Amino acid sequence: MAEPFEAPKRGERVVVVSPHLDDGALSLGAAMHAWAARGARVELLTVLACDPHSDAPAGGWDARGGFATEGQSARARRDEDLAACAVLGVAPVWLPYGSVDYERHADDETVIGAAASSVVGADLVLLPGFPLSHPDHRWLVDSLLAREEVVSLRHAFYAEQPYATRSGDRPSGFDALRGGARDRLAKFRAIRRYSSQLPLLALGELRRGAHVVAWKPELVGRRALD
Repeated sequence: MAEPFEAPKRGERVVVVSPHLDDGALSLGAAMHAWAARGARVELLTVLACDPHSDAPAGGWDARGGFATEGQSARARRDEDLAACAVLGVAPVWLPYGSVDYERHADDETVIGAAASSVVGADLVLLPGFPLSHPDHRWLVDSLLAREEVVSLRHAFYAEQPYATRSGDRPSGFDALRGGARDRLAKFRAIRRYSSQLPLLALGELRRGAHVVAWKPELVGRRALD
């Protein structure tokens, strides 16, 4: 049976692993704000934050967002992430590796080694856990769970929003985290900082509350490793 999730305590270091820029805030924005407000040291680690110096043509997702190159997208989206993290009271950490739309810019071992090194010493690591429908998300989580320095740490798995909500399924073994009104408001404000992504995620009407269902209390759960 899954252990009940325990919120991090004051002074503890928490690392939320986000495959791409915005995944962590969309999923755990309210929880991160609550933990930081209570004195935890929260970091939002984006592993596939892309190379801000790359002149490679923008991939399909970024091209639809109006970007011309990987570098242009990476710079703009990092600025958005920095602004969102400021709202949430957390520290952004970016690794310069490419998403599925680009070259990785390093071999798999180097990418996963850098990500694993970034979480060493954390009191709690949060990893994507459901639905893991994006190939980058699945690859990143499976690869990190193969590293002893990661699985030896206390870790938990979060439901990826808005995809978990849109799937219509509530994953077994996940618990709802009850956040306060200020935490939910902070998440709402943080998400609006990702202005280039809102139309692509069909969240353009967020300001009118049309997609509030995506911001229900975050789900997070522990699971035994197979």
